[in-house]
Amino acid sequence: MWHLLRIGDNSPEPNGSWKRTVYDLWRKYGVSRVAKFALASGIGFLIAEVILILGVLVFYHTTNVPSIAYSSPIILGLNALAFGIGVTVAFVINENVTVRGQVEEGRSNQGRANWFKRWGKYQLASLLGNIVIVGVQLALLAIISLSLVFGNIVGAIVAYPVTYFVSMRFVWGLHFLGEK
Repeated sequence: MWHLLRIGDNSPEPNGSWKRTVYDLWRKYGVSRVAKFALASGIGFLIAEVILILGVLVFYHTTNVPSIAYSSPIILGLNALAFGIGVTVAFVINENVTVRGQVEEGRSNQGRANWFKRWGKYQLASLLGNIVIVGVQLALLAIISLSLVFGNIVGAIVAYPVTYFVSMRFVWGLHFLGEK
């Protein structure tokens, strides 16, 4: 059963009825792709969190931002910078791990142009998720003075399914549940 956990999607098909059933479900519902996307998103999210924490420490000299700062240009700017960098890192990981070999790249310059086109689409898809994250984050800060870091985590959990489905369909043109 360990071969089901391999990162590559080109692992040999298992023998045996129960192994075959598990393998078929694994491929049909794209469990491997969902897990890889979550890992890539998690890494991008952690990078965004580090940028956000460091920025808050620089500007406020503490990680506890007053709840009245929920609409501060500094907070909004830090969020934009952090998410822009984090999303780019997640995109690069997704391109090289999650959907590698599932998207036709094209040749040389056209392939590079397609890469930038997908990057732009991924930024837009992630913008939708990031709007949800920042909305949840700022609402929790304003309502219960929840730290930006924890509000960000709650927002990311809420936004993950939206970002995954939109990214698979509109960025890479893949069916979001694995094979059709």
